[in-house]
Amino acid sequence: MLRPLVILAVTLLAALMAGCSTMEISNPFTNDPLTGGVDTGKSQLLAVSTPAGMQRFPTHGYQVPGTGGTQGLEIFRGDVDMAFAAQAMYNGLQSQGWHLRQAQRKGIRGVYVYERGSSIATLTVEREAVGTVLAIWVADRMPDGAAFPMQENSGASGYGGGSGSSGSSASGGTSGYSESTGGGGGMNSAPKPGFSESWGGSNKGGIQERNL
Repeated sequence: MLRPLVILAVTLLAALMAGCSTMEISNPFTNDPLTGGVDTGKSQLLAVSTPAGMQRFPTHGYQVPGTGGTQGLEIFRGDVDMAFAAQAMYNGLQSQGWHLRQAQRKGIRGVYVYERGSSIATLTVEREAVGTVLAIWVADRMPDGAAFPMQENSGASGYGGGSGSSGSSASGGTSGYSESTGGGGGMNSAPKPGFSESWGGSNKGGIQERNL
């Protein structure tokens, strides 16, 4: 009675080993939406140096003209410490006349808002399994009482491959940026609810983060 069972177990084991020998193990990062990074060392939107070790991903952002200068989105990623990235950006922006208006961090996410003249720069920093992602949003400051703009329905949030940052679209809109429906986790969404803004005040000793 045991002999047929042994033969069956040996046969199944041999078949399994044969299958494993020809099995191709895929790269776990093949679905990573952040691909095509380049070493630039500087933000085109802010004209300041970015943290050493971070690459810029041109096809995941966009740039359009604004009244206060170029506005749009830039994405950087690299194996750097979150606090180092935030402090490095603070140092560069402060030297260019930007004023820190909000600095908050909770766990692996941080959001930092800067203001200069009629421009607002929002930086989000998030730690992922394969590195730290820095997203730089720059836009004209909206006037008091401004209406909420129409939002494009582009599906699930993520960093999709837009038309890059070579310039604005023919219609002058932001179609150069498109969101991916396949962005898998991590820093692929807008800042989560639950944080409050802290405007005004001075910050002379560097970024002061407040855990929530």
